[in-house]
Amino acid sequence: MNAGLIASRYANALYLFACETGEEKKVYEDASALKRAVLANDDVTGCIERLSVPMQRFLALVIRNKRVECLPAILHNYRVLYRKEKGITRAWLTTATENPELAGRLAELMKLQGLTEVDFKTEVDPNLIGGFIVQVEDKRLDASTASQLKQIRKDLETSIRKTRNNG
Repeated sequence: MNAGLIASRYANALYLFACETGEEKKVYEDASALKRAVLANDDVTGCIERLSVPMQRFLALVIRNKRVECLPAILHNYRVLYRKEKGITRAWLTTATENPELAGRLAELMKLQGLTEVDFKTEVDPNLIGGFIVQVEDKRLDASTASQLKQIRKDLETSIRKTRNNG
């Protein structure tokens, strides 16, 4: 059976089970923590001990059914499903320097555009020189100084090539 289909089915089952127990948010948090531990090859055993009972029971099912190799995809699919069902939009903000106010202002602007809840992840990348990059789901706005400088360089190189070819 297709691994993507398996992960999707398990994620749906986990979501329904979490809803039945009223712990879908806790399971979402558990899925995030467990996914980070699995991908980083951290101490998964220590992480499992801190998980909610529904997540521990679900992991036992995954192990019993020999689907452990699908676990990262299952956890990813659960998190995507949870955000969709709860109306949570993911957004990433990368700035050249610390700017905690910008994420708040951008979240407020997004709410004015009809987005109910925005989950912002922020990161600092000094290579941007200035400005920021914001990505909301699959849309990206690059307002960084580094990007603008690259565009200027590209425009200059194109202009020089045209001048050489015409001259």
